[in-house]
Amino acid sequence: MVTDSKQDLPQYSKDSDSDSDSSSSSNLSSLFTSSSKSATVVLNSEEYDDDDDDDVTGLDNGLADNISYVGDEDETILVGLKERQKLHLSGAFRLQIVKGGIVYNNVHYNASREILHFWHPLSQSIPTIDFSHFAGWQDTIFLPRNNRFNIKNDELKSFPCVLRVFNSNQTGLSEAGRLYRDVNYLWKPKEPYFPLNERATYHLLHESDEVQSLSIPRYWSTPLEKLYLNHKNATYDTRIMVLGGKNSGKSTFLRLLLEKFTQDIRASTTNQDELVYLDLDPGQPEYSLPDSISLNKLIPKPITLGQHLCQGSNFQTLLQFYIGSSSPQDEPASYLNSVDKLIDYLEEQTFFGTSLLNLPGWIKGFGMQILNHIIKKYKPTHLVFLETANSKRHLDELTIPQSFSTSLRDAYLPEVVRIPAHNLNHASPARFHASQLRTFKVLALFHKQTQFDYDFAPLLKSAPLQISYGGDRRGIQGIRFPMEFQNLNPQDIRSSLEGVVVGIHTYLEEDSLVVKKLDTFPILQSSTPSRKSFITLGLIHSIDTLQQIMNIYVPPFHKRNLDEQPEDVKWIIVRNKTETPFCDLLPSHRAITWDPTTQIPFATFERRKKLEHVWKVRKNVMRRGQFMKR
Repeated sequence: MVTDSKQDLPQYSKDSDSDSDSSSSSNLSSLFTSSSKSATVVLNSEEYDDDDDDDVTGLDNGLADNISYVGDEDETILVGLKERQKLHLSGAFRLQIVKGGIVYNNVHYNASREILHFWHPLSQSIPTIDFSHFAGWQDTIFLPRNNRFNIKNDELKSFPCVLRVFNSNQTGLSEAGRLYRDVNYLWKPKEPYFPLNERATYHLLHESDEVQSLSIPRYWSTPLEKLYLNHKNATYDTRIMVLGGKNSGKSTFLRLLLEKFTQDIRASTTNQDELVYLDLDPGQPEYSLPDSISLNKLIPKPITLGQHLCQGSNFQTLLQFYIGSSSPQDEPASYLNSVDKLIDYLEEQTFFGTSLLNLPGWIKGFGMQILNHIIKKYKPTHLVFLETANSKRHLDELTIPQSFSTSLRDAYLPEVVRIPAHNLNHASPARFHASQLRTFKVLALFHKQTQFDYDFAPLLKSAPLQISYGGDRRGIQGIRFPMEFQNLNPQDIRSSLEGVVVGIHTYLEEDSLVVKKLDTFPILQSSTPSRKSFITLGLIHSIDTLQQIMNIYVPPFHKRNLDEQPEDVKWIIVRNKTETPFCDLLPSHRAITWDPTTQIPFATFERRKKLEHVWKVRKNVMRRGQFMKR
């Protein structure tokens, strides 16, 4: 009988003390008696699809005995799984299949010495790690070379599947909530089931955490398999483009495709097996910097699974453009110009592998013209429509040419695949708003110290870079504003730049730039910087107009890109609409202690007067006189 009753859950005591740093394996009770109060580990075993006729309990009462806590510096646990058991884990973690196999998003992985890297934020539905057998003639046990765990083979033989779960190589990422409270529970559940250790970067989830499982619908499975076969058997390049409205599952569908494609190309070295990703959604990018679009080459080793929120290291950015807005709606002409350059660059590479293209969900009005333009430019071999009742009539307005021709093939017909959209996160109570995730990505960018380390101490604790502007030879030679602010009052330029995020570009001598001096600021009047000139984002702390110096915070991880530029390099900054993470400019008192004599820019702690208000602009207000009378 299927039951979700919490009375079936095993009860554990938290009163006794235990040594969490023991180097030998222990039983599960030692996990529950750990004295740490911050990190958690919870196990969940649930039934398969409702189509299964067999009775399976919501939580296997014997599953608690399947876990051994190693207690090393990586917070390693060993989990034994039997048939129909599965794991829910949140956070960032690494996993080795010691024995047997697993199924993850309908892809089978065998036991091996290979380490799988997982990213499971609670902003998304959580994929399960399902039990499976070893797909081969001999079931081998792959213990770590330095067998520190003192595991006897007799203990492993009782489980067809044994997993080794341990910390991610990323440190500090889960501490973003100390600076930005809205993402405090982005990587860990709000109410932990039981504590493990504050060093843990992963958390096993329980059904009481009310986290939505990622279930792939059957009407998606067949198209995924067919596209995988096309990718595997293609003679020439394969170009896959996924279209759909907002929250239709475009990014998830492409992520599932990538996970299937990478299962065969890990050991391959031919160009024909390469994967590239055209990330053209500036609002919810998969690999780009915030408010940017890019062309990326996917690196299949190490295997990276899940949603890394642009924090992964399994890709190489080939070309990137700063759009400066979460939607192409603000400057569509500039957006299309950047898209064309990305596709042109892809064409120049004479690429034989598979490319995937991700687009924003703007499919109405001028958004349809953008889609038609990109289809004509990209020349996809496969067009996937994720349709809903509302989006179907808009997608029917697309203009799809009868055939395409490229440098690799003369004429081919694009194959159109229509499948129902599937909002995989609609029932998740822990869902985060898109604006919160955008703020998190900006914060993570400015607080990333190295490829694997983050420090979310407020930026105001560190000194910004000082860069001159307006000079003849060095420093910032041009400042670009959006079209709507071209006639900005010179007296307002300083206030419009202080405390905002800008795109930092290099200036090449062959660029034809027209600059107009307003006060001390060189305002760029024409031209977009060269296609390879975008370096990174910057956050302007303050401006000294007398000495013509800007104090700018630059992401530490990208600072070496600035240092590698020639000494005589000239710079351009682009001020657009990227939202500033104000928690960095005005952190809470628990994050930083202020000296009463220090004057904080952009903020005041004085109480407003009785009739003094902060004015806010109301948008989309329909007055009674704006409606037509019948």
